[in-house]
Amino acid sequence: MYNNKHYLCTILFYILFSQLFSQTINDLQDLQKMKLEYERIQREQNQKLNQSDIGSEIDITTGLPKEVQIQPYKLQEEYKDSIDLSSKYFGYNFFVRRDSVAFWENLPTPANYLLGPGDELIISIWGETQLRKNYIISRDGKIYDEKVGLLNLMGKTIEEVKKYLINQFGRVYATLRGNNPTAFMDISLGQLRSINVNFVGEVKYPGVYPIHPFSTVITGLIQAGGIDTTGSLRNISIKRNGKTFSTIDIYNYLLKGDIPRNIQLRDQDIVIVPVRINTVIIDSAVVRPGIYESIANETIKQMIDYAGGVKITASSSISLKRIIPLNERNPDESTTQNYYIDYSNSQLTPVQNGDNIIVRSIFKTINQVEIIGQVKTPGIYHFSPGMRLKDLIDLGGGFYDTTFWKSIYKNQGEIVRRNPNTRYETVIKIDLNDVINGGPSSKIMLQNLDRFVVHANLNFFERKNVQIVGEINIPGSYPLTSDNETLSSLLNRAGGFTSKALYNGISIFRDKTFLGTKSIEDEELDDTKNIEKKIRVAWQNESITLMPGDSIVVKESSGTVNISGEVYNPGLIEFRKGKSLRHYINAAGGITINGDYNSVIVIYANGVVSPKKWYVSPKIEDGATIVVNMKEIEAPFNPTQFASNWTSIITSMITAIILSRQLSSGTGT
Repeated sequence: MYNNKHYLCTILFYILFSQLFSQTINDLQDLQKMKLEYERIQREQNQKLNQSDIGSEIDITTGLPKEVQIQPYKLQEEYKDSIDLSSKYFGYNFFVRRDSVAFWENLPTPANYLLGPGDELIISIWGETQLRKNYIISRDGKIYDEKVGLLNLMGKTIEEVKKYLINQFGRVYATLRGNNPTAFMDISLGQLRSINVNFVGEVKYPGVYPIHPFSTVITGLIQAGGIDTTGSLRNISIKRNGKTFSTIDIYNYLLKGDIPRNIQLRDQDIVIVPVRINTVIIDSAVVRPGIYESIANETIKQMIDYAGGVKITASSSISLKRIIPLNERNPDESTTQNYYIDYSNSQLTPVQNGDNIIVRSIFKTINQVEIIGQVKTPGIYHFSPGMRLKDLIDLGGGFYDTTFWKSIYKNQGEIVRRNPNTRYETVIKIDLNDVINGGPSSKIMLQNLDRFVVHANLNFFERKNVQIVGEINIPGSYPLTSDNETLSSLLNRAGGFTSKALYNGISIFRDKTFLGTKSIEDEELDDTKNIEKKIRVAWQNESITLMPGDSIVVKESSGTVNISGEVYNPGLIEFRKGKSLRHYINAAGGITINGDYNSVIVIYANGVVSPKKWYVSPKIEDGATIVVNMKEIEAPFNPTQFASNWTSIITSMITAIILSRQLSSGTGT
């Protein structure tokens, strides 16, 4: 019987609980699903976290902890011994196409330029004979003049053509000939033909290009799109009439400005750019790190010079990583060898294909000491061996200024020194009087990274005055005479109240410094013009301690009380001594329907706030402010919802009663 009753009570409690809080079975199922989903996400996150921890600390293959890598705490500045060299092939960007800049158009005619088909020749004769004609050289290299006849100019330079034409035209124009000719001839070029040059090998766009006839190998390669990074810059050859005419090393031009002679391109020349055979990487403390090309018998020193030489921060130690040539490799040994050579001997070491030359940087140590605090020039200064404490003080401006010496706390300064035997710094106390008198303290030897701290004598510095204005007999700015000077003391020094003063109507405003919240824009708060930026201090007794920078305003007795908030007629009401709070509320028309009589506060003229309590109302004084607050917003009554809830509750109770009787009758039988 007891078990049946217990079971019945449990069912009844569950039904009543679910109906009272309008919680359906579907809602419970949703909550259960959300709980299960949350637990699943938590398990996945924990699993990932564990895997991450295991992966970072445990070797998967052996199941053992990984080797710990200890990183040194560096005293030097951060620097890198290696840079990204993927786009640092030296010299190739020089040949970028410059279609918008036709720099060859204004070039003077080269002395060795050979005239050919398509060139325009301008012949001018002046003096006793006047003549000016233009001629286009035909495909067979000839021009025709009606008086002189057919003239062959193929393969001749400008100087050769001029001599040839003077002789030929002299047969018709006698004034051009003789020891004292009276007519003279000038030869100039007009429109020029293009020449066809073949660019093959490791150029970006190999093929035949019509280029300017004045072009050299360098300008021709620019017009042809440049050289690919797989091509050689140091073994470019010109093939003319089936034979190698010249071999060009572009490094001489790029690094020294030397232009090889007789590299004027001719029609049908073939410019061959072979594959770069030797590649050398030069990295780190050089002026121009990059990938360079070497030729036979060049040394490491020459390659470093190609890279602009070493920087001032370079070490004398050069790291050389060398690939063993294929025909010299031993299958059982490494394919690379590492060497360290001295920079002074680098001209004795020949360079090989694939060499990786790293000029190391010197270790950048910090050698400095610091002086801080009450000194003229605080800061960090270079440390040198044998440096004494007096030397550092002199660098910081010294203590020779008698007025400045008064601003220093003389009894104690500190040398803060790093201690390798502990995590904490060692503090060495120094008597500054002994330092200024040349005693043993001035000769203390400093160590690298020492810091010397000089404290200020706070008694020497002027403190902010207190400003007092309003209904006081002697308003103005007053210095505090002690650390604990009170409001009462300052009022007496200021001559006391005027006859119009409101005794409790004194407002004290204080700098935010004393709250630890002062910002930069709050620095200028020394007068009453900025009291709105200060913090108001509520006081009840004239024994309150004043602080430097306080602003005090003594208000005039107005004989009124200000009432605001949820009253029908907010504003000023005549103060009548002894009248209660309800009197002033009624005088303002009473509380509105939104006002709350139990939520009223009174703010007195001295900043003190007193709330109304259910058993007592605050006393009203002259200059006080009464604030009537709004009622708390409550949800509106919903009769339909109320009826529905109670209907459900009653139905549940009836069901529980019927079920209880059925169980009781069943038990009785």
